[in-house]
Amino acid sequence: MPGMDPNSDFLLADWLVQPSLNRLSRGEQTVQVEPKLMDVLAFLASRAGDVVSKDQITDAVWTDQFITDSVVTRAIATLRRALEDDAHDPSYIETISKRGYRLIVAATPAADAEPSPLDTPQPWKAAGSAVPFVVSQWVRGDRFYGRAAQISEILDGNRNWLWLLGTRRVGKTSLLKQLEHLTASSPESGYFPIFWDLQGAASPDELHRDFSDALLDTEERLDRLGIEVDEVAADDLFISLGRLRRKLRSKRLKLLLLCDEVEELIQLNRKDPALLRKLRRAMQSREDIRSVLASSIRLWALAGHQEDTSPFLHGFTPPVYLDILRDDEARSLIRQAQLDADVRPSFDDAAVERIRERCGNHPYLIQLLCQRYLELGDLDEAFEQVTTDSMVSFFFSVDFDLLTGTERRIITTIAEHTAASSKTIQLDFPLDSPSLVGSLNRLENLGFIRRNEERRFYLVNYFFRRWLQNLPLTRPLSGGG
Repeated sequence: MPGMDPNSDFLLADWLVQPSLNRLSRGEQTVQVEPKLMDVLAFLASRAGDVVSKDQITDAVWTDQFITDSVVTRAIATLRRALEDDAHDPSYIETISKRGYRLIVAATPAADAEPSPLDTPQPWKAAGSAVPFVVSQWVRGDRFYGRAAQISEILDGNRNWLWLLGTRRVGKTSLLKQLEHLTASSPESGYFPIFWDLQGAASPDELHRDFSDALLDTEERLDRLGIEVDEVAADDLFISLGRLRRKLRSKRLKLLLLCDEVEELIQLNRKDPALLRKLRRAMQSREDIRSVLASSIRLWALAGHQEDTSPFLHGFTPPVYLDILRDDEARSLIRQAQLDADVRPSFDDAAVERIRERCGNHPYLIQLLCQRYLELGDLDEAFEQVTTDSMVSFFFSVDFDLLTGTERRIITTIAEHTAASSKTIQLDFPLDSPSLVGSLNRLENLGFIRRNEERRFYLVNYFFRRWLQNLPLTRPLSGGG
């Protein structure tokens, strides 16, 4: 795309990129990104196929501004999430060790591309106001809704080692970012937060480097405490952690370590189990650190790995489950109750309840459905679009496949019976009572199922039920207990 207007629309595989609107769209899916992130993507597109260094990206995007390498690292990680790319098996942005990054798909002009749904008139909102719902990105502050119980348990509870467990797109990163926001803006909380994104930390060197990046992101806040980042920074994350804890202790602050994408530790454990043992000891040391791990149920793979005398997750369990929103939280999210009245969507009570019930109070589905409803002006059409959305199907498929064989069979049995009792489930396949109770409890904690007034289980999510109905009959449902 050399010589092309940087504000011109272009295509990356099946993504339509609109720099002037800070928007990515694919089919019915739309993702808004921050302007600097769009500038990074446009620069990579202008050099598609070439390796570009962090310095080159910095010079092109942050002209005349001093930033650390960690800003570029975070920008790339956020773009990957927006593009639904995998750092280990990239389809869009490849990391070239010690050199930089490379866009591995061609960027082609999209002058004739059809406009995305947001280009159509939206009479629901005041002129010039932004779409209030945030899809496929983390939120915090006024955009964050609910989770009071989990926030209280993490910040005010007696446990210093916690595992935040939830399905895809249920809001794990947003909760970590909200915890960071709350504690960073309120020193009286007694915490100093560090958000540590482990995405891509598949080797010891990357793990150390990612912690260094996370530490650099706190430089301004450390400076306000009278702590120079160079006083604590080291190539070895364990040295950095020790120095930082001692400095914070002198300020009567406890380190709040907020770790995202912790599934990466599974791969790291295969390469260097000794490092994982050391990491566990560092996260669980003394009283001046509170460690929060956020992941999907994939992290259970580390529960059986014996590290020293117990598994890595010993001390982090039982997990703090992050499931669907409470009814009142879901209603507040739909109404965008924390925004100024003149920019809130004007949904009537009937629409609010239909949205909440169809989505099963799932925050991502609520935001996606509400966005579609505002774009289309037709709630039934919005329901149908979300039902057939390929990305919704994809994350249902990933979550379903991560369940045990027993859990998958329970879900399909409940779906077949509409609402099923534990007796019905037992009759469908042999299962001893304790195992059945444990599986049902976990599915309920993860937000897949609930009990109705007759104490029968039902699937809470209409879109998930529709996805199950379309499963191939040959799809295997057996598997590990």
